[in-house]
Amino acid sequence: MEKRRYLKGYLFVAIAGSLWGIGGFFVTKMSETGASSLMTAFAGHFLALPPLLFYLLARKGTNGLKISKKGLLVCILLGVLTKGIFKLALDTSMILVGVATSTILMYLAPVWTAVMAVIFFREKLRGYQNFALVLNLIGCALMVTGGNFAELNISGLGLGLGLVAGYLYGLSTILGKIGTSEDDSVTMAFYMMVFSSITTAVFAKPWEHLNLFANGTFLFWTVAGAVLSGAIANIFFLTGLSTGIDASKTTIVTSVEVVVATIAGVFLLNEHINLVGYIGIIIMLASIVLININIPNPKETADKALEPQ
Repeated sequence: MEKRRYLKGYLFVAIAGSLWGIGGFFVTKMSETGASSLMTAFAGHFLALPPLLFYLLARKGTNGLKISKKGLLVCILLGVLTKGIFKLALDTSMILVGVATSTILMYLAPVWTAVMAVIFFREKLRGYQNFALVLNLIGCALMVTGGNFAELNISGLGLGLGLVAGYLYGLSTILGKIGTSEDDSVTMAFYMMVFSSITTAVFAKPWEHLNLFANGTFLFWTVAGAVLSGAIANIFFLTGLSTGIDASKTTIVTSVEVVVATIAGVFLLNEHINLVGYIGIIIMLASIVLININIPNPKETADKALEPQ
């Protein structure tokens, strides 16, 4: 029963990662209407609030809005740091060092998560699982660069912000695991989006861009992205974490996001990927499988066999 629960948890975070992966398609469509990256971030999070609120009220009534003090604090940290500040750091890093470099830095997140999981949850990764972490980073690097590392840019500030984005991305798993121990995951997703919307609004200043909300095309793509990549993705992510799955493995599973984003770019945005990029996809998928399989430890198996029956 426990094994099935964990499998369900990892499946849910993989679905969340997949939905985040197609988020770039919606952002591209929103940007084509003249919206800045700050406005796409704000609108995507803000318009995720109505469907989340409707779902909560329909399922639990006003009780769906009740949350513990610890849960509220975690939601503030998730919304401000791992959604709002994360988005600002990542976008600025992309401007300074390019998409490829910043994406690679962001996907150091599994390493950050593994370190924090050891510190906070005393999780332990075995040798082959550490190897999966390395595979994950190599696969990401090959996929986003296509093997052309000469075009990677170097900027102290850009590299620093990319590392910050990766750390915050990893931190979302740690905080989510802490917060979902007591409160409903949908309630947490709602409050997380509230504080994320407030944070991004400070920088986006949506009151100066009200004309965008009168643009039917912008609203269509924003609502679609908000529902799928905002509301539903975060419900799946937090629900998956609530099953008690390992934080160190979770971030590697959610890295399916970059695979889906790459494939979505090919089929939806007519982007191109070379052979090295496809090899990177295979390596990343292999790392996700490797981190989740249970290879028996010979020493533990031998010790168990010697135990009196």
